[in-house]
Amino acid sequence: MKKPATIFDHIAGITHKKIPWDKLSEADQKSFSPYIINRWLSMHMDLIETIDLFQQYTIGPLSKKHVYQLYYDILPKANVRAKYIKGKKGDKYNKELVQHMANHYQIAKSEAEEYIGLLDKQEIVSILKKYGKAEKEIKSLLKK
Repeated sequence: MKKPATIFDHIAGITHKKIPWDKLSEADQKSFSPYIINRWLSMHMDLIETIDLFQQYTIGPLSKKHVYQLYYDILPKANVRAKYIKGKKGDKYNKELVQHMANHYQIAKSEAEEYIGLLDKQEIVSILKKYGKAEKEIKSLLKK
């Protein structure tokens, strides 16, 4: 049994391969997701405004078939490759610094991270010095 089309197959089908909806298998038609297609295509800088304009129609009012047909008709017959934009991972600040700030202000760590972003460096240094931290240790905590 053939596997359903992937996001990349669907993007190819509405762009450079131009495969009509009627030529897709039932499994391929079911695997077509307007939300995912919008999300992926909006990462292509040349298409972002077009995708944004049609998003209000493609999520909800139009059926999958009509969304596919819309993109099939309006997108250029070209190979569309967009680099996927990921959210940043990892901690923004040193974990020990966040813990010190959370303890100092008696708040959650997530709030402490916001505080660190709002406070200037001198205020943070002052707080750390109150807890007996040496200059070298403070410098280490202020790095990531």
